[in-house]
Amino acid sequence: MPIPMPSADVPTIDVSPLFGTDPDAKADVARQIDKACRGSGFFYASHHGIDVQKLQDVVNEFHRTMTDEEKHALAINAYNPANPRVRNGYYMAVKGKKAVESWCYLNPSFDADHPMIKAGAPMHEVNIWPDEDRHPGFRAFSEQYYRDMFRLSRHLMRGFALALGRPEDFFDAALSETDTLSAVSMIRYPYLDDYPPVKTGPDGTKLSFEDHLDVSMITVLFQTEVQNLQVETVDGWRDLPTSGENFLVNCGTYLGYLTHDHFPAPNHRVKFRNAERLSLPFFLHAGANTTLTPFTP
Repeated sequence: MPIPMPSADVPTIDVSPLFGTDPDAKADVARQIDKACRGSGFFYASHHGIDVQKLQDVVNEFHRTMTDEEKHALAINAYNPANPRVRNGYYMAVKGKKAVESWCYLNPSFDADHPMIKAGAPMHEVNIWPDEDRHPGFRAFSEQYYRDMFRLSRHLMRGFALALGRPEDFFDAALSETDTLSAVSMIRYPYLDDYPPVKTGPDGTKLSFEDHLDVSMITVLFQTEVQNLQVETVDGWRDLPTSGENFLVNCGTYLGYLTHDHFPAPNHRVKFRNAERLSLPFFLHAGANTTLTPFTP
């Protein structure tokens, strides 16, 4: 069962010391992470080194220029049986039923020569991409963004390690850039005059996405500044603040499992807002052959 969080406070934490060499500054970041993840379960990471304006520009241009034909050709198997991929590809809107659409891609290291691809391992896919002539530079930007977000997430995990009383490199071996199953999802919520039916929560709140726990190690999210997220607290559902500059970070069930819910995955949901906006999560995962033993901090 989801654990209601004690508060809805979402602090902003300067994570730049995690890229440096000052142990005291790193320890301070770790204390802030510990407090946030045992409070609301969320914090904003500032001074992260990612160009979020370029990110929005590229993703908006991508969604603006994708044709229906391209979307179907690149759609995952659930929408296009001709594509065997179940993770990488386009997740289509369905007129009158579903408005949200997204593009998901995986580790750029997964090429035809990768051992897990050769073995046909589940959840490992070689990315397909939109036509370069129609979307110049999109693939190159996206692959670099993946690598940048993986490295940011890996440094964040050093802060989590310190917060858990472990050496800062505790998770490093489990987070191999060549083998990680991490994924980027570039989600577009459109504004529509005739919006399809939306779901309603038990409390009557209209929802775009029902309450859930992320299954990642951590999720690192950038989104348009349109308030939509809520977290379940001991006092009920509470709104999370927005940020146009920083990444929202929360733990997933994997880290909750490893820490015996010292850092639980917060139960959260997406309120319905009829507004054009982006939601761009990076889901951090270890590799398929990684073994980590749960421990008590």
